[in-house]
Amino acid sequence: MGRVSDIPIGSPPVPPGRHAAPGGWYPDPVDAAQERYWDGWQWSRNTRPREGGRRAGQPSLRQAGTAASPGESSAAPADGRDRGAPYGSVVTARPGPRTSDGVPLAGWGWRALAVVIDNMILSTITAIALGPIYLRLVRALSEIFRNAVQAARTGQAAAPPNTDLLSARDQLIVLVVSLSLQMIYLVVFWRWKGATPGKLVCGLRIVPFDRGRSPEPLRWQAILIRAAVWVLPGLQGWLQLFKLIDGLYPLWHPQRLAIHDLAARTQVVKVR
Repeated sequence: MGRVSDIPIGSPPVPPGRHAAPGGWYPDPVDAAQERYWDGWQWSRNTRPREGGRRAGQPSLRQAGTAASPGESSAAPADGRDRGAPYGSVVTARPGPRTSDGVPLAGWGWRALAVVIDNMILSTITAIALGPIYLRLVRALSEIFRNAVQAARTGQAAAPPNTDLLSARDQLIVLVVSLSLQMIYLVVFWRWKGATPGKLVCGLRIVPFDRGRSPEPLRWQAILIRAAVWVLPGLQGWLQLFKLIDGLYPLWHPQRLAIHDLAARTQVVKVR
């Protein structure tokens, strides 16, 4: 234990976006042969001998009350920031599985919320693109409703409604445009940002399998395979069961992989 007078003033270098370095054991500014505990606000009196293999100016990965997870890096920069993490973020201590390089995998709830957000955005874009067809559909439904009301007022039997509200051509256009917009949306954002807007809102990112710290964009092959496995089941109604299983698959997979992750060799990580 150091003396009160030995408690230094100041803090470890501040990571971007934080007021101070995260709590943990850091090289002691007073004595380079030992480490001192930084509580997140100030230096404490608690010291311990510095581990022999660690370089001066490099903090311990093991913080108070936590231990390094299997596969975590045994060293970290002096500012407490994980420089190899996506977007230069701080990889916080979260329970659950991680990539082999120590980045937490996204939970199913976060992935599901991201899908909901993306579907809302895509639905809006699709409705705008298919506006003329949807307007014709609305007019046809309104006509059926007016005929039913008129028949009820006059006491006459209502004419059987026309069930062919959309022509075969319009149905094909709706299908092709919907799937095409979904493919473009996913491919563009996965390549550009490594995540869709929904995933960005939820703090998620798609990375190559077991390379959570990879700063490189996803390869085109992985992007196209991933998008095809997720989107193309929408071509047939009975294939929606496959899409449901795909979406639920991370719940029981030990590495939280969906079927489209397995096909493309990707993982979804939590970056904040």
